[in-house]
Amino acid sequence: MTTTLTAAEGLKFDLLAEGLAISSQAAELLAAVNHGRPLTPADYASTSGVILQLPDDTWVNAPIAAHNANFVLTPRHELGVEGDRLVVRTGDRATPVRFWLPPAWHGEANGDGEPYNSYAFMHADRVRISPIEGCAFTCRFCDLPYEFRYRNKRLDGLLDVVDVALNDPVQPAYHVLISGGTPRPEDYDYVRSVYREVISGFPGVPVDIMMVPIADVMDPVWLAELGVAEISVNLEVWGLEAARALMPRKHKQGREYYLDYLARAAGVLGGSRVRSMLMLGLEPLEDTLAGVEAIAELGCTPVLSPFRPDPSTPLRDHPVPTAEFMLEAYSRALEITRRHGVALGPACRPCAHNTLSLSTVTGNGDASMSHGAPRTV
Repeated sequence: MTTTLTAAEGLKFDLLAEGLAISSQAAELLAAVNHGRPLTPADYASTSGVILQLPDDTWVNAPIAAHNANFVLTPRHELGVEGDRLVVRTGDRATPVRFWLPPAWHGEANGDGEPYNSYAFMHADRVRISPIEGCAFTCRFCDLPYEFRYRNKRLDGLLDVVDVALNDPVQPAYHVLISGGTPRPEDYDYVRSVYREVISGFPGVPVDIMMVPIADVMDPVWLAELGVAEISVNLEVWGLEAARALMPRKHKQGREYYLDYLARAAGVLGGSRVRSMLMLGLEPLEDTLAGVEAIAELGCTPVLSPFRPDPSTPLRDHPVPTAEFMLEAYSRALEITRRHGVALGPACRPCAHNTLSLSTVTGNGDASMSHGAPRTV
């Protein structure tokens, strides 16, 4: 049964699929309120757009031509201004929206002259730090191995940027995500030290970890003892042929290895604190939904993220899933998760800006909370 979306929820799917133009009037308004800072937290493909809050507490990361000229060509949606407020115009319809303000530290340098954004980016109410630049894996859909040379980053620099983000005067962070790239074996101890120092260094701040399930790094018992809030171990692609072609190192690890880890982590933390993301649009829908079923059967939280092609990757010309495809995927995934008594994640509404997760406000989704109140204009 297809979910009947509200106008705002339907607009979210449309924007994820087609992108957004920005009128000259809206560009002037954003330049004034944003004080010249970058408009987008564009650190990887699925965050390359502007973050907007739509009605019904619906959040979206809307791609723009500045970062995705490979598919945002002649969008029918335009960010404009009516009176003193922002709207998204679609033909004769104008939907009131609010623009997420990037933090003051975006585009700035730390005390050692290093760009803060070489360590971290802010997304909605969360700061994401990356201990490893580049990646030990080479997945064809990800920009990390194509744009960045592998290196680890100074621990002091990571701790500093978290502190700066938590205390930002414009857009303070309310929780932390530590994510990839995947470390090489010689950096396993370093990554463990990052987890330990960040979690212990900021008591009371929820810290999530997103990483490949490397036994020496991602022991769920050890992470639980540290005080991790949630773990995300992403299958990304379910079908074996697609996995072999698109992410050979993860395919070599095997999806059963991932499922075994998810089951163990759920046994330690509880399934609601263990997520796994699948990308929508890189394989037949039936394969993706089989992945949703497998994750939900474990009591864990599936996440659907529509594929967005990064211009620097071999998949730069791969089509983006249509809004109709997203709606079918969402409706069928929701049936699966509700049958298993789990949520379609993430639960944080602002963090759902680049995923097919909707607010509980309308009854159409499972996103039930926010860690903080992101500032919007």
